[in-house]
Formats: sequence, C-alpha cells, structure tokens
Amino acid sequence: MNRIVVVEDEVNIRETLQEILEISGYEVFTAENGKLGYHLILEKKPDLVLCDVNMPELDGFAMLEAINQKMQDEVMPAFLFLTAKVETTEIRHGMNLGADDYILKPFDTVEILKIIRLRLNKRKNILNARQENQSTISKQSFNKLTIPTEEGLELIPYKEIIQCKAERAYCTFYLNGGKKLLVSKPMKEFEENLLQNGFFRVHKSTIVNIEFAIKYVRGKGGYLVLSDGSNAVVSTRKKDELLKLLQHK
Repeated sequence: MNRIVVVEDEVNIRETLQEILEISGYEVFTAENGKLGYHLILEKKPDLVLCDVNMPELDGFAMLEAINQKMQDEVMPAFLFLTAKVETTEIRHGMNLGADDYILKPFDTVEILKIIRLRLNKRKNILNARQENQSTISKQSFNKLTIPTEEGLELIPYKEIIQCKAERAYCTFYLNGGKKLLVSKPMKEFEENLLQNGFFRVHKSTIVNIEFAIKYVRGKGGYLVLSDGSNAVVSTRKKDELLKLLQHK
C-alpha cells in the first residue's frame, strides 16, 4: 500500500484529501503545517507528498528544501504542491526545488487521483531502476569496483584498493601506488561490495583491505599500519574481531 503525507493548514481541505485518498486505497498521514510535515515525512518515508505552498511555521518551499537536504542520499517521495494561485516565478521556484507537479485549488477529485497514480508509477520505475543498478554493481565482474568520478566511471580492481575513508557525504579511496579518488557519494554506497571482497570495517569511517595490513599497533583501539605507510584507526569494539582476523591472515 502506497503511503501519502498531506501537509495542509486548512482543515476542510486536509480532511477532504484524507478521505478521498483513503477511499482510493492509500495509507494517509496528515500535518497542519510545514514544520510538522517535515518531521512526519522523515518518520513515515512516504511514496508521495501533497503539500500546500502557503502555511504557518514553515511554508511548502522551505519544507521541501529542508527535506532535500535531509534525504539527499535517498529517492525522494513524489512531491505535489497545492496552490490557489498560479505565478510563473512561483512554479519555477518549486520545480527548481524538485517538485513534480502543481495542483490548483479548488481541485478536481478525478484529476488529482490521476496525477497521483502517474507520479507514483514514475517513482516506482525510478526505484526499480535504482535496484537494478545496485544489483548490477553488487555483481561486479572481473573483481572490480565501479567508482564514479568527475571523468566518468572507473573500474578499480579490489586488490588495488587499500582503504576507503568516509568524509561526511563524500568518501576517499586510497589506491596502491599512491593514487587517491575523492567520490561525491557516501561510503555506505560501496560498503556491501567491499565487505564481500575481503575488506574489513575497522572504524565507522574506515574500511580497509586486510591484504595491505602489515602491522597492528596496540592502544585503546589501536591502529593498523598499511603497506603504503598510512594508518587506519581501529575502534575499540572492532579490535577483538580484527585481531582474530589478522591471526588467520
């Protein structure tokens, strides 16, 4: 069952939309302003959002912008703005923020359900395409990891990757030979493939290729010395597991 969040400060419109959507088989959650809507969207992870533009606490534009920042690594829900006025600058602003469509008040029930079905189908296709892409990446051929760079996609053999370090929304791959690749994706995008190919997470921000480990230095968590001369800090909770792994290396 698709989930829909309705963010609308006018109680009659909010309740009418909820009734129409629930009768049509959707699971519906409502909020009376943008601030509540923001938290509801993050909590419920809906497939689609119906949002008024002009609201107290946080207007529709500000709410969408905040959602974009919070969900930048996820597939956004389809986003439809409700508005009683049509201004080119307003429409352009909403579309630039990632809105999928505008629905004018007063709305037609048949038309709004048609638009919702269309946008939900489009989002479903996007999710399916993403899953297929992730499936393709997870089945890396020739023992190589596909890494997106500014120049395009690079196929890097796992045996050439020394470690991967997270840097907020980015990560850096350290390669044998001294080369580094800064990637504008979080480390979690590559974590599963790395761990399935002989790598070990020594810290929440670091995954290393155990084959390049040449020395473990004791400490609270300690750290690994790698063959390129770099170090990798080991978290306390990973220490015992790592030592067992190194003993059987």
